[in-house]
Amino acid sequence: MNIPSLLGLLAAGFGASFLVLDISRIAAHRYWPVADGTMAGRFRPLPVFLALFAGPALFAGAMWRMRMSGTLSLLETVLAGAIASGWACCYGLVVAQGAGLLFPGVQLSFGQ
Repeated sequence: MNIPSLLGLLAAGFGASFLVLDISRIAAHRYWPVADGTMAGRFRPLPVFLALFAGPALFAGAMWRMRMSGTLSLLETVLAGAIASGWACCYGLVVAQGAGLLFPGVQLSFGQ
């Protein structure tokens, strides 16, 4: 794996994650999860869906808000950024492999 392929995986992972997050925010605005105790103990599928498919975007957004409010130190921000980037790389690999399956003529190389 080389630097351009790593950057491509990061872009694909964060792009897919933010795309799912924005589409979900528009489509399910009425059912958007809120942090209150009224739904405690009840299963709601939207937060589970968001955690699975928009995790890096949610994590990066929360990290950004906490950094701007001053609750994260610089070291914690760097570590959280590395975790979010690794998570996005995993998603990017899934997106790239899915694109390779959908479009068989496209050659994907990750520096074997």
